Amino acid sequence: MFAVLPLVAHAASSDRSHVVVIRVTGVIDGAIRDYVERALSYAESVSADALVMELDTPGGSLEAALDIITMIEESRIPVLGLVEGRWAVSAGTMILMCTHYAAMEPGTIIGAVQPVAMSSSGEYKPINESKILNPIYKKIETCMKLHGRNTTVARLFVYENLVLDAQDAVRLHVVEAVADNVWDMIEKSNGTVVNTATGPVRLVFTDPEVEYYDMPPGLRLAHILSDPLVSSIASSIAMLIILAALASGHPLFIVVGIALMLVGLFGFGLSASLVSAALLLVGIVLLAIELAVIPGFGVVGFTGIALMLIGAFIMFTGRPVYLAGESMKAAFYTLMAVLVPLAGLTMVIVYKAARVWRQKPVYTPSLVGKKGRALDNIPPGGTGFVMVEGEYWQARNVGDKELHRGDSVVVVGKDDALLLVKPSQDTEYGGTAG
Repeated sequence: MFAVLPLVAHAASSDRSHVVVIRVTGVIDGAIRDYVERALSYAESVSADALVMELDTPGGSLEAALDIITMIEESRIPVLGLVEGRWAVSAGTMILMCTHYAAMEPGTIIGAVQPVAMSSSGEYKPINESKILNPIYKKIETCMKLHGRNTTVARLFVYENLVLDAQDAVRLHVVEAVADNVWDMIEKSNGTVVNTATGPVRLVFTDPEVEYYDMPPGLRLAHILSDPLVSSIASSIAMLIILAALASGHPLFIVVGIALMLVGLFGFGLSASLVSAALLLVGIVLLAIELAVIPGFGVVGFTGIALMLIGAFIMFTGRPVYLAGESMKAAFYTLMAVLVPLAGLTMVIVYKAARVWRQKPVYTPSLVGKKGRALDNIPPGGTGFVMVEGEYWQARNVGDKELHRGDSVVVVGKDDALLLVKPSQDTEYGGTAG
């Protein structure tokens, strides 16, 4: 229900305007990027009159934020930004400044756009290199200039970490309005002319119908796993599991640690679809190894199934998303740098463990004929514990007499892990091994 100025008109299929709303909360990451892309695609497919982004974020990945900005710039429908809850600082401010119409709820803040990097000790340190700061500043300035906002503030956001509340942001012409909610913003933006990829557009909302496009469950899981705190905890637990497995002599449990490391890949800010594809691939490989190489079904197979379920749950929730060009190359190289060593380590561990399992004992001494003593009272046909050759064994009394604690016994056979014994005073034995 808006008209494209000066010549193009947007036809409506009904008398009511259609507005799609999404909630961008938490850290800006690859899952949020995928969510915004799917929402924009959906809004365009239903010929929505506008897409509203409710922003409540402390910032996040610069790469993900820039991708979202590019989507907004290329969108054929207007994108409106509303800061709600607490804030939209750092990467959130960058996104807000590039929306076609920006508003803030009372009490919210924006700003503090200077990027930071996490050191090896886990501390965040501000980045002061001009080759990083200048492009960020220029991007924000370009967006603010396009939408008629105060470009002087762009420099203060990046180089001085300026923070503004809603009233100051309107006074300095950084955002267009203070709005109590989505409905208030729609009312205040009604009739405004905004610059979009298709040219100037006048927002005309008639009896608007608001539809919330929620984040799909799979992307929500990816968003939770992408949280730096969750990712770091998963990586720490993974290292502890690997060390414990090596120390305890159970190398197959290293697979569980490697699986947790793979889940931690979401913390790199990669596309959720890309990481889920890696989880699916590794899960299939582990399951194949379990079925073809390792006897029985154990930790390797269950880990493979778990990775496949997580990967499938995330990948097949909604339309698959693909990266292209330089972003695809960077994501691919990052993924391979982590995945290849982990996959190689997994293969070596599984191969070595499988070889050990398949090897037959070189020498298995027979206990038949060896003498020991009973540790329990064992009636004929009953079971109890005995001591033979200095080792504790569970045994079955195959003799005719009851064994009392301390009685001398002789081993006459073996049934799996169960010894067959009888009182040693019996001169003949001939029990058959089961």
